[in-house]
Order: sequence, then C-alpha cells, then structure tokens
Amino acid sequence: MTKKLLILVLALCLIAVAPLATGAGTSGSASLEPGPVIIETTTEPTLLPTLTEPNTEPTTLPTTEVTVTVGGGKGWIDVYGNVDGATVYFDGSAQGTIAGGILSVAVSTTGSPIRTITVSKSGYMSWSGSLPHMPSDGEHVAVYATINPLTTVPTTIPPVMTGAIYAQSSPAGAAIYLNGNFYGYAPLTIQSLAPSTYSMKATLTGYTPDNTLINVYVGQTAAYYPVLQQSPQPRQTGSAYVTSNPNHAAVHADGGYYGTTPLTVNLYPGTHQIVLKLTGYNDYSTNVWVTAGQSQNLPVTMSTAILGTVVITSVPGAKVSIDSNTAGTINTAGSLTLSGVNTGNHIFRVTAPGYNDWLNTVYIQANTVNSISAPLTPAGASPTPVQPTGGLAIASSPANADTYIDNLLRGTTPLTVMDLSPGDHLVRVSAPGYVDYTTTTTVTSGQTAPLALTLAVAPTPTTTFSPAPAPVLVLGVLAAVILTGGYIRRRC
Repeated sequence: MTKKLLILVLALCLIAVAPLATGAGTSGSASLEPGPVIIETTTEPTLLPTLTEPNTEPTTLPTTEVTVTVGGGKGWIDVYGNVDGATVYFDGSAQGTIAGGILSVAVSTTGSPIRTITVSKSGYMSWSGSLPHMPSDGEHVAVYATINPLTTVPTTIPPVMTGAIYAQSSPAGAAIYLNGNFYGYAPLTIQSLAPSTYSMKATLTGYTPDNTLINVYVGQTAAYYPVLQQSPQPRQTGSAYVTSNPNHAAVHADGGYYGTTPLTVNLYPGTHQIVLKLTGYNDYSTNVWVTAGQSQNLPVTMSTAILGTVVITSVPGAKVSIDSNTAGTINTAGSLTLSGVNTGNHIFRVTAPGYNDWLNTVYIQANTVNSISAPLTPAGASPTPVQPTGGLAIASSPANADTYIDNLLRGTTPLTVMDLSPGDHLVRVSAPGYVDYTTTTTVTSGQTAPLALTLAVAPTPTTTFSPAPAPVLVLGVLAAVILTGGYIRRRC
C-alpha cells in the first residue's frame, strides 16, 4: 500500500514538470529536459500616483511671500489701494506694488510686529498708517490706503497797491525831483508810489524850474509834462518871511514847493500866491506883493480841518462800509476813493463773497489822503499760508499814547506789534495835549525793531485881543464930557 502511494506521488510530479519543459521550445515537440528560467526586464519608468497638498491660499490675489520662521504660523496682510503701481512699504522696507487694486503679503505670525505701512508713488502724496493687528495663522488683515495726486497750489496775485508817475519835459532832458529827491532825467517813469500827493520839480540849465503837485492813485500812472521857459535876465528880488502856528507847514509859492515854516521865500517883484498846507489843518492861501530889495513878514495861523480823503485797496468787487454805513465798492483796479470823511477814528469793514471779512479801526487825518490796505483771505478750512513778518517795539513819553501803523489803530504805548510785513510802514503816535508824532520805519523779516520817541507839548494857540481901557482913561473921558456939557449950557 505504501509503495503504491509513493509511485502515485512521483507520477503527479512528472506530470507537473512536463508543461514547463515543452513551453521553452519553439516547436510543438515535447522535451523532458528541464530548460533555463528566463525573466524579462523592462526599461520604462513605473508611473506612481502623485499626492498633491491641497492649496489653502487665495488663488486670485497676487502674493509676496515673507520667510516664515520654522515652526511659526503664516498670515496675510492685504493692502488695498486706489492706484495701481504704487509701492507698499512695511516699516520702510518695500514689499511690492499694488496690482488690480490690492497687494497681499504673507507674513510670519511669530516674526517682528509690523508697525507702519506706507503706500507711495511718484506724482502722488504718500499715505501712511498703522496695522490694526498682526494676522494670526491663516488670517487675512485688510489695510485700505488712498493716495491723491499732487496739486499745484495756484498763486494768488496780490492786488496792485501802488501807482506811478511818468515825467516828460519840454525840452527833454530836464532833471526830475520828487519831494525834493532826484530821480533822473526826463523822460522817465517813477514806479511803486503809494497813493498820495507828490511835489514834482523839473530843472534844466538856462530854463526856469517848474514846480507842481501830482496826485497818484492805485493802479494808475499819472503824467507830469513840464514845459520849461528860458530863464529871464537876472533881476533883483524881494522876500517874504513865512511863519505858521503850528510850525512845519508846507509853503508853496505860485504852485511851487519851497519848504516848511518858518521859511524865507525869495521872489521877483510883483504879486505872488502863497499857499500853506499841513496835515490836519485847512489849506491857507493869500496873495502878497513883493517889492525888490525889501522883506516882509507873513504870519499865518492854521485852522483845524475836519475832513480827509480815504483810498482803500482790496479785492475788486468788495463792499466797503464805514461805521456800519455802506460807503461803496472796490473798482476793477482794486481801489475805492472816498472824499469828505470826518477826521478821527472810524470802523471800516470790507466784505466779498468767498472771503473772510476785513474789520479794523482806522484814524482818518484831515486835509490829507489816507491810504488803507484791506487784504482779504479766502474763506474755508484751508489755512492761509503764513507770510514772513517782523515787528516793532514802540515806547513813548508820555506813555499810553494811541499808536497807529499804516493808519490802523494797534493799541497804546508801550506796544509790540509782531505781524508786520517786511518793508516800510507809517507810524503815528497821538496823545491829548501833544503834537502827533509821525514817522516811516522799516521792518525786517524775523526781527523786532525798537522805536522810542518823545511827544512835543502842543503849543497854546495865540489869541489876538485889545487891552481893556485903563480906569484913569475912563475917568478922563467922563470929565471931558461933563465940562463940554457945562460950557454948552453957559453959551446958551
């Protein structure tokens, strides 16, 4: 039984090996010899499936990566801007430019905190702001920046505040003087003159000098055309010694300016018109007869004037009022002239649409042209650019005197005024019982100039009166009357 089983196992093994031997050949014949086992290899790469990590970052935003500290988280700062191409800075370090209205920057949540974000571009005003907070892991923090184009501030052309005089003589080439100062030879133009009345003089060798007064108005050029006459043969003259109460009155003879009182005026024989002018007083005019080789006295008492002229310069179209009463409108040349204004302090107001009102107290001097500059500032939130200024520190004896600068009341002495524009300014100091002190002083930008002055006591007006008759004279007259009456009765 055992042998039979062993034979059966062997037979099964032979049957199992037979197919392997026959498959190795190319023919259909079977072979019982075992052949070599051949394993065929391939050179093609084995394609393995690729694992892709899911992307959690926004796919539509341009992102600039910042190195993330190992082990730290990552967040994003989204900077939204209104101008593409603007550069974004974190604490002064450029991070990239805005495209499509946004720049998203990845940052480490464990890195140094970002304090300041700046957005800038050429031709625009830069924007700076602080980060609301550092983003946490996976968080987006938004920052909104708006930059505006740089704009050129329009230059405001100040209104014209001066005038000019054009002088042309016949014959040409005469020397031209203004208020006694030589300016050149005709023809010439004297520029930048404040509105006022000026004394003009033209001289030329062999000709009689010409003297006249010229009025200058804002924005206008006054003409001075002296026609010179050949000088007459030398002849003897007479003189007039002119005095005035008060002194320092300007003396004009036949329209020509000669100086201030007390003054001796030499004139040719004949009749001459003498005119005296003094600020705050009425003009005095008279005719005098001059005899050759003789001198005469001309005492003059000036009477106080009560009216003056005002020239206001401001924005064309502005309305002017005096003491709440409408006075007029600034013309296209930027000025308004008002005549017959009572002397003393007045409240002037100048208004125009789109401008802040100008309001000030002004002292009007009689018998003169009072110039007032009333610059208006545009209304609105934007501050007016501060111009460089200087100052004056004014002290007087006596103190507590009213102080006017360019005819505007600024207070009482001692006084320091710090908002004066560089250049010349008219200063007037007044106190009851004293002669007004008037001077022109120069202000320098950034400096305060001292001005100390002493007011002169006003002279007591002289009164002409006849002395009262003496008692003895009265008794004598009465006695004469009584005796005459008795004599008449006896004759009768």
